[in-house]
Amino acid sequence: MTSKPKASSRLEYEISRSRDESNWKKVADLAEQLNQRSTGFDVLVNFLIGECKLEQFLEENPPIENNIQKAKTGLTEAKRYLQTCISEQGAKLNVMRDAHLLLAKLLYSQGLYDDALSHLNKGGLDSLTEKQLSNRIMKVVAESFAIKGLCLEKIPLSTTSKFKTAEREEQVLQALVKAGDLALRYLQEMERTQGNTGGTVPQLMSGNNPPSSGSPLPPNTEYRIGPILETALQRAPILYIKNNS
Repeated sequence: MTSKPKASSRLEYEISRSRDESNWKKVADLAEQLNQRSTGFDVLVNFLIGECKLEQFLEENPPIENNIQKAKTGLTEAKRYLQTCISEQGAKLNVMRDAHLLLAKLLYSQGLYDDALSHLNKGGLDSLTEKQLSNRIMKVVAESFAIKGLCLEKIPLSTTSKFKTAEREEQVLQALVKAGDLALRYLQEMERTQGNTGGTVPQLMSGNNPPSSGSPLPPNTEYRIGPILETALQRAPILYIKNNS
């Protein structure tokens, strides 16, 4: 978020912290306070409400094939809020990029894989600079790379060319490896900022190196990274072995 008048700075700090903690009920309450106390924040409030509705829905209905039809009807309102952020005002408030990435997540949940990839491209996923990412957005970007890989796996090629097939498999693997690298950074940052020293750091794939253990995650971290990243972390070693067999 960009710098705002002092009247809202405390609220925005609380919003940012609550987003990092995935405390969506509190984010929604704070967004309503922001809407009541300040003017000119309509798009930001819409973004936060859309984000909350999306994440709360997916907490109850994970983005798996069995839930696609439910997502197509249950995420209509979240989609409407996020789409209002694809605007000049959304760009000024630095939420348009994030709205594109969240819309990609929403569309992936609905089984609309081509549309999801389109929003990832519009959000400039491949050109993002990691150093500028907050913990929350680091997770969103990690999920976005996972979604890119998982969507590319779902979309059939229009050719039977072995070269094109190998090229697609490499694109999928690169996206999932990138998602894993960012997931690792996200977990490390969350442990550092929350002072959580329990557990171990997961060993993920990086570059051409396979994972060093059979499980890509330590116990009790799935709830922190969510099912999309969990799926990506499970798929990456399988694809690595397949591509190198």
